Amino acid sequence: MSEIIDMHVHFGAPDDPESGCYWSPEFEKTAAYYAILFITGSMFKTMNIQRVRTHLSKQIKTARFVNETVLLALDEVYDTSGLKHREWTHLHVPNSYLAQWAQQEERVLFGCSVHPFRQDWEEQLNFSLQNQTVLCKWIPSSQMINPADDHCLPFYRKLADLNLPLLCHAGPEYAIPTSDSSYDTYNNPKYLRKALDAGVTVIIPHCALPYFWFLDADYQDHYREFLNMMAEADKKGWNLHTDVSAIATPLRAPYIREIIDKISPDRILFGSDYPIPLSELTYNRSKNIWTWLRFVAKTLFLKNSLDKNYLVIRKMGFDNRIFTNAARIFSQIKY
Repeated sequence: MSEIIDMHVHFGAPDDPESGCYWSPEFEKTAAYYAILFITGSMFKTMNIQRVRTHLSKQIKTARFVNETVLLALDEVYDTSGLKHREWTHLHVPNSYLAQWAQQEERVLFGCSVHPFRQDWEEQLNFSLQNQTVLCKWIPSSQMINPADDHCLPFYRKLADLNLPLLCHAGPEYAIPTSDSSYDTYNNPKYLRKALDAGVTVIIPHCALPYFWFLDADYQDHYREFLNMMAEADKKGWNLHTDVSAIATPLRAPYIREIIDKISPDRILFGSDYPIPLSELTYNRSKNIWTWLRFVAKTLFLKNSLDKNYLVIRKMGFDNRIFTNAARIFSQIKY
């Protein structure tokens, strides 16, 4: 049986010169920041990198159902001339730090992040490949990337040659701020068409779903464009995939039946988006109230959130293939 991989887990830490990690004062105003404080027991204690790492390592090591976990780096912001802008960056997790972590813990996989505008992008990508990265992560709004910019084309050719997946955020981004709100528009999956036409294996996380259902009126078109692209994928020969990270929230429940019905399970990957909170009180295909209540009771007090996410998503009725698709796709990378 193939490995069950949670291919979407975040890490972040306050300024730490040794690792190179940092986050901005603006990040400390977000719900994601308070989620990290809560899960690490740091609400009334000093937050530091070791506290976050210890908590996350324990979650990964004690998971019963999830065999491996991809930790995601996040590169700093660069402009199109290749200049780095720390002052525009709200969360930085260096490739070097997560590469070393993955070498030290066998259940951790390394997900790199290389900004396509940095002058040494190829060197950074080669370093990541030498350290067995399984994907490259972008958040267009936060990293100020237009995925349709021609500056990305050499990067896309390299990814396509290597079969290295690009995990590129789509839909609303409430966790990591941007220094220029005009870049929010580039979270629309339509800007990834150029990457797909170049042969890149693209993973659109969260099924490009609005986070707050109809209240996210500005993002309904992101989701509809995502469905249109999925419908076109076979005809155009696109290596297009999605993941179900952060789908276990009540206000995303109205979309789940449509996703199961319209998207091939071969194109769906399993992920959690941890430490973004999940809820047991989300979509559940059980029609029997007592069966549903027993399931809620079973999962409510689970200490391992990676396992809880796995059980909740299984109960939604997705095909079992989604849990092992990541292992299949990662096995095709040309190191």
